[in-house]
Amino acid sequence: MISSNNPALQLKKFIIFFFAYMIFEGVLRKWILPNFEIYIYFVKDFLLIFIYFYAIKHNFLFNKTYSKLFIFFIIIISLYGLIGYQLDFQGVLSYLLGLRSYWLYAPLALIMVHVFDIDDVKKFLKINLYCIFPYFILILFQAYSSDTSIISTGFNSMVQNPERPSGYFTYTTQNTFYLAFIFTCLYSKILITSNLTVKKFIYYLILIFMLLSVMILLKSRSVYILTSIIVIYSFLTILFYTKKNYSKLKKLIIIGIITPLLFLLSQNIFKEAYSFSTKRINTDTYIEMTIVKKYENVKIPFLNHKGKKLTFLEFCEKNSSLCRVINEIYFIPAISESSLYGAGIGAGTSAVAAYTKNIPFMLGEGENFRVVMELGYYVGSLFVLLKYFMVLLFHVLFFFKNKNKLLVAPILVLISVLMTIGPMTYSASFINFILWFSLGIFVISLKSSKSS
Repeated sequence: MISSNNPALQLKKFIIFFFAYMIFEGVLRKWILPNFEIYIYFVKDFLLIFIYFYAIKHNFLFNKTYSKLFIFFIIIISLYGLIGYQLDFQGVLSYLLGLRSYWLYAPLALIMVHVFDIDDVKKFLKINLYCIFPYFILILFQAYSSDTSIISTGFNSMVQNPERPSGYFTYTTQNTFYLAFIFTCLYSKILITSNLTVKKFIYYLILIFMLLSVMILLKSRSVYILTSIIVIYSFLTILFYTKKNYSKLKKLIIIGIITPLLFLLSQNIFKEAYSFSTKRINTDTYIEMTIVKKYENVKIPFLNHKGKKLTFLEFCEKNSSLCRVINEIYFIPAISESSLYGAGIGAGTSAVAAYTKNIPFMLGEGENFRVVMELGYYVGSLFVLLKYFMVLLFHVLFFFKNKNKLLVAPILVLISVLMTIGPMTYSASFINFILWFSLGIFVISLKSSKSS
């Protein structure tokens, strides 16, 4: 029996357990129970349903105005997203899978805001730091194991890209954003540390070195940019929002001087992995990008090369990674390809596309194009613009309302990237989960009256 004497405390325990499960799920599927990997994939749904019912029973979901407004928004979008489906068995099941992809983790963030406070968040950050060392060891083993070894591929060769470390997960993109989240936890903890003793100073340096090494070993392009922005945000937040004292100076030294030096050290230790990463920076197949297909011969104003204005094709040929980011943010070309009502909510996600065998529409984590195709050119476009607006709003709240800037500055970077070009409506993955979890932390930091 679950004690109901303190339901808020019980919900905290459930949510932390669920966070741990979301990481451990990959371990179960890859190495412990690979023959049951399809069933394990849906265990989290039942865990969440239990958490949601428990929260509703004890009024930890609907007793705040913004929670009610957000639930109302979810209902309206969900009802509109039904229009694109046929009301037969396949259509109804596809619709339910689509709803799952969009909103599976959203209520979890609302429950977090109801039961967690800023002290809980700080404890959670500290706990995550203890996970860095075993994570680093696992990535190190995976990076230097063969592509066919069990530690790289898991049993039944589940990992899609075994030549790159996948950590606890079954594909590398989840691992990339897990690293980014752990990175934000570390830098948030550094920023809020008031008494930076020599022991803590050395401890943080060791953790930074391990995470920078993981970053290089992952051989990912996006993680370099993401971690760099986290470091810059952290440095500027310390610089402008803390009082001048010795602790501030030490934090600035850690972030602005020692972090780059540790990166150079990691780069020299793992030369081969770093070389592989640098070669991948601009190796995207830019010809297939929508923005290139539509505007390949259009010249870009104010962008010259040897006195000649560059076309989109020429720009993307030289800067394919940056072009990919622009391509994902600029969703306008999708409008002409979509319909008024769209194909239905979640129709382009992997679960629905696999069930309906409508693979050509499966745009996976190319979020913004997919949303427009699913919800239609009016509602889909407004949905994407709303995401962009929320990112701006979060920054306004951060600068003018948030009294815990040191705590959430790194987390704000992660939220902004995920909401702009990441899979906000792709609940099948750890990436979407970590977005909603981070959003919960950000809102908790706003409601706290304590100063960081």
